[in-house]
Amino acid sequence: MELGWIDFSKKDRQRVLDVMSLLHEQGAVDELGIGIVRDAFANVFFPGTSTVQTRAKYFLIVPYILKDAVDGRYGRDVNRILRCIDEDEKTCGIRFLENNPDEDGVIGKRVLPNGWVARKPSDIYWNGIRAYGIFTDDTLSIREYVALSMKLKNDKLRLAAGNRGDDVADADRDDKDAGDFRMFRFWNIPVWSQDWRENLQMDLTREEALFLKSQIIRNTEPSLLSYILKNHVDMEPYGDFEVLTEALSSQLDEHTAYLMRLASDFNNLVYMARVRYNVILSDGENEEAIREWKYLSADSGKYASVDLKAVFEELQIKNTKTYAFLAELQGCFYTGRMEDADACIRKREIQLKGVARAKLNRSEDFNPQDWVGGRKLDYRFSNAKRIIQDIYAGEACGYV
Repeated sequence: MELGWIDFSKKDRQRVLDVMSLLHEQGAVDELGIGIVRDAFANVFFPGTSTVQTRAKYFLIVPYILKDAVDGRYGRDVNRILRCIDEDEKTCGIRFLENNPDEDGVIGKRVLPNGWVARKPSDIYWNGIRAYGIFTDDTLSIREYVALSMKLKNDKLRLAAGNRGDDVADADRDDKDAGDFRMFRFWNIPVWSQDWRENLQMDLTREEALFLKSQIIRNTEPSLLSYILKNHVDMEPYGDFEVLTEALSSQLDEHTAYLMRLASDFNNLVYMARVRYNVILSDGENEEAIREWKYLSADSGKYASVDLKAVFEELQIKNTKTYAFLAELQGCFYTGRMEDADACIRKREIQLKGVARAKLNRSEDFNPQDWVGGRKLDYRFSNAKRIIQDIYAGEACGYV
């Protein structure tokens, strides 16, 4: 299937690219097409995060690399600069592992030093870097940033050369333009050493941790992420989003607490659908799915009780097909019409993938004891938890 779109601005184009990139994230494979709701909730609770982010340090490493890349060290050809950025990111990965072979969260760890990844750290972290105000223009892609930087640098050089030989009026105008250039500021990052690549460590320095915490709080309030950082909520006791919801609902502002409860209710309905999917796929042989379904079906009305209308209205989602599917499935669960629920699930997968690619039409290709299609929704809780813990660790250390 080929996709196409008309974009009316650079910001619209980047939004489309960001959405398309989500299709390639770990954990984004979704047999029943509820990813649009899952990601909308995740963006509300943990803005700037993604399921392929690993460690907080990359929110600073990527800006350091990108800022260095346009200082002239790689020339002024945009394509060459982009290649050098890629090489620099790979070299940083190698140095992380050289300094600590057991380091967790190094992007490309499984293929370095000989191989490299399809999605670079700059691709993975760019949305968050803009969301947190570390990069000051939320409309530019990395290529556009490099191209604009080169244009501004070339303009400045040309203006400087013109001032040496033009008349007074032209020189005055050129000085004014050059002043405008000096006011153009892409980056908001802490002061860092020019030899930052030496002894590269994944841990944040205290200055980096305090900076990143401040940027996230300032640019994402009143999100759950900003609340956790602002109040230094210890994340260690919370194993999943549902436990976090139960613990924090009474402490949060009313709207955020309501959205978390709504997300937890939605999670229950989706989990029912995923359990039932595995019951169908295994022809009733998947022991885990049968055990889970027996538990859920004993109180199916409770687990299917999410207010779907409120979910779609709060998240401003206009996808009528997804809403219709969930509403139909919810009705089947409410009334105990399991044959109708199974038919609804089959129809949905075919609608999304086509007859030939639908797994429920190829059940013989799968081990009946293997679980397919995900379990409970995480809403990027696990990724955000690691970022938060990195920031806390950096705050507590004396490394500046």
